Parts: sequence; C-alpha cells; structure tokens
Amino acid sequence: MIYQELKRRLFTKFLLFSIIGIFVITVGLSAILLGGEKSLPEVLKEEAIYSGEMTESKLWLGLSKVRDEKSEEIRYATLVSFIYGLISSYPGVLYTEGRVKDFPDAYGKDFYECWRKKSMALIEKIPQKYHGKALTELNKVKTPFIKYPGSYYWSIALDNLQIIYVVILFMVTFFAASTYSDSIEDGSMEIIYATKFGKKMMGVRLIPVIIYGLLLTLVATFGTMLILGSATGFQALKSSFKVITLFSIGNFTLRDGIILMFISEILGVLALTTIMGWISYKAGKTTLAIAIGIGMNIFYIITAFFVKIPFRFFQLILNALPMASSQVIYEIPGFRFDMWLWRPYAIMLDMVLMFIVFGMLLSHAVCRDEI
Repeated sequence: MIYQELKRRLFTKFLLFSIIGIFVITVGLSAILLGGEKSLPEVLKEEAIYSGEMTESKLWLGLSKVRDEKSEEIRYATLVSFIYGLISSYPGVLYTEGRVKDFPDAYGKDFYECWRKKSMALIEKIPQKYHGKALTELNKVKTPFIKYPGSYYWSIALDNLQIIYVVILFMVTFFAASTYSDSIEDGSMEIIYATKFGKKMMGVRLIPVIIYGLLLTLVATFGTMLILGSATGFQALKSSFKVITLFSIGNFTLRDGIILMFISEILGVLALTTIMGWISYKAGKTTLAIAIGIGMNIFYIITAFFVKIPFRFFQLILNALPMASSQVIYEIPGFRFDMWLWRPYAIMLDMVLMFIVFGMLLSHAVCRDEI
C-alpha cells in the first residue's frame, strides 16, 4: 500500500515540474548574484591576501589605509567593511559614525572590545530574565572571527535560499491540501474505510508530502551550494557567521548556518504536513484546504514583516506557524530567546511539537469518524 500511495502521488508530472521549477528559481537567483561580477576572480584574489582570522592588527591596517591614505584597493576595503558592521548593525546603538573618515582608531585597534561593548548594550534591551543566559552565551564566543574570500556572496546566497524556502512551503501547502480531501470528494474514502487496514494506513498518505518537501529542499540547498561553490570555492563556508550578523551568539560558521536553515526547513515541512493533513481531512474539500493553508502562510508573512506585534505571547504563536521555519536565518541576529531557548532553536522545537500535536489530532479524527 505504501508503494501504491507513493506511485499515486509522486510518480507524476507535477513532481517533475516542481523540481524543475525550484531548480530554475535557484539557478536564476544565483545567476543574478554572480552574473554582474565579471571581476569576481580578481576580487577573490584580493580578498585572500588578508583572509583568515580578522585580527585587530589586520583591521587597523585596513582602517588606516582606507581612512588615512584613501586607498581603494579591495584588500583593504574588505577589512573596513567588516569594521563597518559595528555601525551598520543596529545603527544608533553606541556607534553612529556614517563615514569611514570619521571612524576612530579604536574601531580597528580595539575592534573586539568595541564589539563586546555593543553586544552588552544590545543585551540590556532584551527582557531582564534572559540577561544571564545571554551573557553566558556571549562569553562562549571565540575571537578573532574568521573570514574567507567569497563570504559576501555566500551571505547573499543565504538570503536567496530563504526566499526559495518560502516558495517551497507554499508548494507543499498546495500539494498537501489534497491529502485526504480528494478521496472524500470522489467518495473513495468510504471504500478505503471498508478495507481491513483502511484507517490504520491513513497515515501513509503523509509520506509522499514529506518526501515532496524534502526533495524540493534538497534541490534548492545543494543547487545553491554547487553553483556558488563553483564560482567562489567552498572555503568561504568556514567563515564565521559573524560575516552576516556581527552581533549574535555562538561560534557558527556559514556552513553551520546552511545546516541550521536546512534542518529548520525540513522540520517546517513536517509540521506543515500534519497541519495540512488535518485541515484536508476536516475540510473535506481541496479548494477550501488550499485557501486555509495559503491564508495561514500569508498571515505569517504579513504579521512577521509588516506588523509590529505588541505582545510576546503573539510572537510565540507566530513562531509556531510552519512558515517561521523558513525565516530562521532572520532570528539569528541579536540575542533573542523564547521560553529560555535561543529563538532559532525555539522555532525548531515548535515545528516538532506542531508535527506531533496535529499528527495526534489527525489520528484521533480518523479513528473517530465514520464516513
């Protein structure tokens, strides 16, 4: 029965077109990122001169060359761009200089002391009950940070990957909407229930949805990595995640960031599978299930990006929606905690809980109802 269900749902042109579609989007976004950089090899060569540990001696050299000698060489501009993170990340907190010529010597000579002072200032802005935990996590961060050639392009690639993950969750929503409703609409559910293991095997219908989401996520993730890696090399993946977000906890690398995003997206697919499965079963109509699922996704996007939520309780609810799993990269900056967990981990835990809770609700509904 498992093979028959996989064949019915996955061995179709829809799956093929979905994979092709995600691959085209992946290639397109990567092409936009790399297409205009004809001098990329030269840029990478220049960046490599002072790559590795971003020591304060390197940063001071870059600052003195650009600020005092007006150098436009990429090797020094790259170092200054790292220093600029002190101002551009959470602007207005401690450091406000908008031009390199106004940067004091301390930004280079005492970079990590400046970084720690601003980190402490940001911690003061979070709820007091999390101050101790945030300080503990901050003290675990190792310096100096690491930066390799091409890390800038990988940071943009992660943003592109996040966009693709959003598209994938919408596609999974469409695919999962008919998990049970198609059989309810055509009347075949009565025949299925009449079989010996009809109800017990209803959970099998969730497997194609999970595989569908997994395949699309793999295509997007490995497609992005292979394209960027072929252009910049893979050494940049060893760079500190501080390249993207200077003020965050942990000693993550860019590679760790991709792994975190991938795992979170898969957990989101799992949560969305049981949620949409339950909606599909209770709604009994595919169009209605699609409308509810899409409405749920759009609600998250509007609320998360365009509406400032005044109460933390609503933030917790918002982070439990499957779409939150695709946005986990935006929860890494700063010192954000929910229920004593770092927010990215809290969101991933929410996805596991949603998968279990709605799986139980679906199982209960199937075992209870008679069609």
